Amino acid sequence: MPKISSNQLDLNKAVAFESDAQASLIGELASLPSKPPRSKLEPHRELIRELRRKGRTYREISKLFADRLGLVVAHSTLHSFVKVRARHRKQVQFELPAPEASAAPSLSSNPIAALKQKPSVSPTPRPRFVFRENEPLTLKHSEVQHE
Repeated sequence: MPKISSNQLDLNKAVAFESDAQASLIGELASLPSKPPRSKLEPHRELIRELRRKGRTYREISKLFADRLGLVVAHSTLHSFVKVRARHRKQVQFELPAPEASAAPSLSSNPIAALKQKPSVSPTPRPRFVFRENEPLTLKHSEVQHE
């Protein structure tokens, strides 16, 4: 039977103690109750989301909370609250409000739509310099062509 040194015994005891301590700690952590949300806005999350969907600004929501709920919150805090939670989602929650029910806009009233429908023609680029072997580069003039 090989002889085990006292250093090896101490090391084995330390490893065994560490694994027991880790198992004990994991058991204690599992039994802890979950923490309540840290933000005072968390209970109003869906309300904020719906108001933003309906096109309300953060300032308007802040004023509404102060007037109706007695909850004083800065508009920048609302923005941070929404931004942080949108980061954790695959789909961004920011949505534009639905367009007003109106007649289809004509192309003359919507110049962007007119530009999008216009076919794009890209001009062919003309060389700006003339290259001749054993000579320095020269600038090409539109009137004079060097051949």
